[in-house]
Amino acid sequence: MKKVLIYFNSLQPSGGIERVIATLSNRLIEIYDITILVKDEPISFYPLHSRIKVVSLNNPLVFNMSSQLSRILKITQSFVKTHKLLKAFLRLYEFDYYYVAHPLNALEFHLAKGISTKVIVTEHGSQTAYNTIYKRLKKWLYPKAKAYIVPTKTDTQLYKNLNLPAIYIPHFRSELNYSNSDRANRLILTVGRFTAVKQQLILLKMWNELVQEYPQMDWILQIAGSGELKNQMEKFIADNQLRDKVQILPPIKDVNHYYKNASFFVLTSSSEGFGMVLLEAISFGLPCISFDCPSGPRDVIKNNVNGILVEQDNQTRFKQAMLMLITDEKKLNIMGDNAYRGSFEWADQIVLDKWINVLNT
Repeated sequence: MKKVLIYFNSLQPSGGIERVIATLSNRLIEIYDITILVKDEPISFYPLHSRIKVVSLNNPLVFNMSSQLSRILKITQSFVKTHKLLKAFLRLYEFDYYYVAHPLNALEFHLAKGISTKVIVTEHGSQTAYNTIYKRLKKWLYPKAKAYIVPTKTDTQLYKNLNLPAIYIPHFRSELNYSNSDRANRLILTVGRFTAVKQQLILLKMWNELVQEYPQMDWILQIAGSGELKNQMEKFIADNQLRDKVQILPPIKDVNHYYKNASFFVLTSSSEGFGMVLLEAISFGLPCISFDCPSGPRDVIKNNVNGILVEQDNQTRFKQAMLMLITDEKKLNIMGDNAYRGSFEWADQIVLDKWINVLNT
């Protein structure tokens, strides 16, 4: 059985990339021997198969999000220590393949062992989400790898045009108990970390405008997640007297409950890699409204079939789309049923076969 090492900073957060890595590991463990190497405690927020080994470099990376200088210093200190620890670990243990999921992790791996045809680099964020330094790292390091796995069609083509070894493989669906929601609870759901790129404050602004224009509307916006913007979001809700129209929900492992109770899903990100939450949403029969940001939403949402793609940052059109699904129950249910049926196109075996083809050749 081939041995695969997955190297990433941490699996403790409840974010999208952590769920992607956990789900991928759980799928591959049936065929490969999987070890996950992290920098902090060897703990995963998402469930992992009992045969998956999680080990740690014991070098946690904790940021002070209120100070950019502090973050830069912390990255530098952590980088030096990680280099020593990672190099020692890779000397001690040998694997058939190595998987890294971020340009900085790729650089760390390269300095410790070298990016080679035994290394698979992968992507989660959109190409627009990376700064100049990260883009240069990718251009330098990724051509040395066996493959560069990209989960969206748009970015795959872009990276191929840059002569990177890009291969399109969408993410596996999250391991949830999918069923078709009845969409009758008048709840609008969004899920994601409370960060600037997710633009939940813009969503709150749009929702407040709809509530002010249609005060009789008995719908509730649910925002599930956590992050550094939580206090600002709660202040906006309080200042605009939205406590009976907005619910902040904590991140939970069993997110089924949130999706099953919702009527439709919204995403206001300025940038998305794959948009895992959109795939989860359609798999519960929820129509999705999303800004057509680079580059994931257009892979999941078929416009006016299972949801609505809105021109980036066109808040007027986004509010119109929300109002349409709120007021047109027939349209809501047609799109929801289309979403649920279409989600079966994302079959696990199709994705697994693509991974096997990469790992076995």
